[in-house]
Amino acid sequence: MWFSFWKSRDRFSIDELRYLTEQLTKIQIVNEVNKDFVIEALRSIAELITYGDQNDSSFFEFFMEKQVMGQFVRILKISRTMIVSLQLLQTMSIMIQNLKSEHAIYYMFSNEYMNYLITYSFDFRHEELLSYYISFLRAISGKLDKNTISLLVKTQNVSCLSHQWLCVSEMGRDGRGW
Repeated sequence: MWFSFWKSRDRFSIDELRYLTEQLTKIQIVNEVNKDFVIEALRSIAELITYGDQNDSSFFEFFMEKQVMGQFVRILKISRTMIVSLQLLQTMSIMIQNLKSEHAIYYMFSNEYMNYLITYSFDFRHEELLSYYISFLRAISGKLDKNTISLLVKTQNVSCLSHQWLCVSEMGRDGRGW
C-alpha cells in the first residue's frame, strides 16, 4: 500500500529535468557532502538536453525558461570542489557538441552565461581542469560560424576572450595541456 505514495519518474522526461533543476536551485553551497548529487545532476541535465534536442523541443524550452545556464554559473560560484568545475565543463562541452538545433546553439551562445564560463578564472594549475577547459573551448569553436561568433563575442568582451584563448594556447604549446 505505501508503494502507491512513491511515484517513479521517467528518466527521459520533463518531470526528471524539472526535478533536477529544482534540486540544483536548492543548493546553497557545494561541498564534500553534496558534490556527488550536484555532479550527477549536471551530468543528467546534459543527457536530457541532448535527448530533448533530438526528440522533444520542450526539453530545451524548459531549459531556457528556467534559465538553467544561470544555475550552472551559480553552482560554479558556490562550489568548493574542483571536481564540480570539471563536471560543469564536461557538461557544457557535451551539450554544445551534441546540440543540433540552430535555435539551441543560438541560445547557448547569445547569453552572458557562456561568456562568463569562458572568462571564469579556473585554477589551471590542475592539468585535468585545463584539459577539460580546452575541450570546452574546442566544443565552442566547433559550433562557431559567421552568425554564432557575433552572438558569443560582444565588443566589450573581445579583449578578455582573446586573452583567455591566448593563455590557453600558450599553456598548450609548452606541453602542459595538449
